[in-house]
Amino acid sequence: MSPRKPKQKRLAFRRHSKHRKPGDVHTIPSFCASNGFSESKYYDLKRHGKAPREINLDGRVIITPEAQRDWRIAMEIETAAAKAAAKAAE
Repeated sequence: MSPRKPKQKRLAFRRHSKHRKPGDVHTIPSFCASNGFSESKYYDLKRHGKAPREINLDGRVIITPEAQRDWRIAMEIETAAAKAAAKAAE
């Protein structure tokens, strides 16, 4: 079996990701799409230790809904703390 080209694989993923249901797990591309940022931003967050928890399953990275929820809460707390610090510095 010949390997797929990356572009073809991505197009197949995009067609499938339109049929996601609430509570489905995310891959990195679907996580980024649902949160409105690029994959390069995801990897930047990961380098800084601010990415969500991941599960490695047979070479695929899976992000659970619980990990996404916890990540969003952590980002909200971090944002609120940064705003409070900026306000206190004024």
